[in-house]
Amino acid sequence: MTKFDPNKQFSFEFDENGAIEVSEQIMNSYNSGFIGEGTALATKEDFSAIDE
Repeated sequence: MTKFDPNKQFSFEFDENGAIEVSEQIMNSYNSGFIGEGTALATKEDFSAIDE
């Protein structure tokens, strides 16, 4: 799939293989703890009063 930005003079090529590679990189980062641990903007305790 080609995405063309009219404000720029180039286009981006997206294909299934590239999407799979990006998904794997994101999941690897998440599984290694780089994403999620200590990076949350809110914690479970912030919403404890809502559970009642």
